[in-house]
Amino acid sequence: MPAPTAPLLGFVLGVLFAWLARERLGRGDDHGRNAFIVVSLFGLLVFAPIAGYFLAFAPDWSYAYFVDSQRLPGVVDSAWVLVDAASVPLGFAALARHAPGRRMGPLMRLVVVPSAVAVGFVLLSLPRLGVDASYAQYHGDFGRRPVSGSPLGFALLWMTLVLLSGALVTGVWLRRSSRAAERD
Repeated sequence: MPAPTAPLLGFVLGVLFAWLARERLGRGDDHGRNAFIVVSLFGLLVFAPIAGYFLAFAPDWSYAYFVDSQRLPGVVDSAWVLVDAASVPLGFAALARHAPGRRMGPLMRLVVVPSAVAVGFVLLSLPRLGVDASYAQYHGDFGRRPVSGSPLGFALLWMTLVLLSGALVTGVWLRRSSRAAERD
């Protein structure tokens, strides 16, 4: 996933996770804390490694060939991964404050704005993101190949499936535990 959009996607996922667990959030019991721990683990063990994979193995593509990754200090990629890991629980915490009210306004604001920015970036960068190359190859107009059918394309497909599976498992757990806690 492109580095600039990863924290936005993580934030949106966190908001959606909080919406799934909204029935018990804000009641002061252990469910909210447990849900936050699960969401944090998702961010740390699923989301950040996926975003970090592309920063490690396709860094120029991850920056959409706007930045030469060879010229960046190594700490920049590490910082991106940390921001990615933190974005999911931050999104969860942002909506958790509004969960007891059960209003859709905060949810819509917290989902629409980051989603619009991320989709806008991807749409503007789509011609660049459809190419597998290094920064020098992209700008030198040599050695380019389409992402589809390349190792990067297969990694994108695989990581998307892993992300969707992890988000589904996390979402189902949050929803079921929230409903079970509500019955108790």
